[in-house]
Amino acid sequence: MRHGATDWNKARLAQGQADIPLNRKGRRQAREAAAALSTHDIDAVYASDLQRALDTARPIAAEHGVEVVTDPAFREIDQGDWEGVHIDEIRRRWPELWGPARHGNRRPGGESPEEVTERALTGLRRVLEAHPSGTVAIVGHGGTIRWLVAAAKGYGVAGSHRLRGLSNGGVISVEAEPDGDGIRFGKVERLDRASPDLDDPNQ
Repeated sequence: MRHGATDWNKARLAQGQADIPLNRKGRRQAREAAAALSTHDIDAVYASDLQRALDTARPIAAEHGVEVVTDPAFREIDQGDWEGVHIDEIRRRWPELWGPARHGNRRPGGESPEEVTERALTGLRRVLEAHPSGTVAIVGHGGTIRWLVAAAKGYGVAGSHRLRGLSNGGVISVEAEPDGDGIRFGKVERLDRASPDLDDPNQ
């Protein structure tokens, strides 16, 4: 699940690993997600350690009588020089890195999508080892979720621009199990029933 909305989301500022809290809309999205997931048998809830993800995860965990486990592996990409900058300004100053290109390029002074994918897959592997069966909810961030789903669908970072963006509070399910030192992925399905593929509405 992608965390609920923040004031920086509303203002269209690149958040990255800035620890921005949920706003009123984001807190409502967290409650709505908890209600929507209440009929699912969720065995554990994990979240990025950034407060917008943790505070989105808490109502889900409370609904299922578990505690949230935090893991910085699920943090958003380090936006580097983009952090706190409006997307129009990013587009003006770094035109070659914006649009679909942002899904495959390192942020100036920050992380690359490959680095995010590697740490997120390492975190997912830890989750699978702790919970080899059942259902686990993981609350993370738009970019990190994109690159995890791209790995699950076999697209890799190079094909991650093919994925539909996940809105704040959106949920996507991924079947996964340990496979030697790696992960075997199965079906990928959005809770809103939209295709995971097609054009990214956030472009």
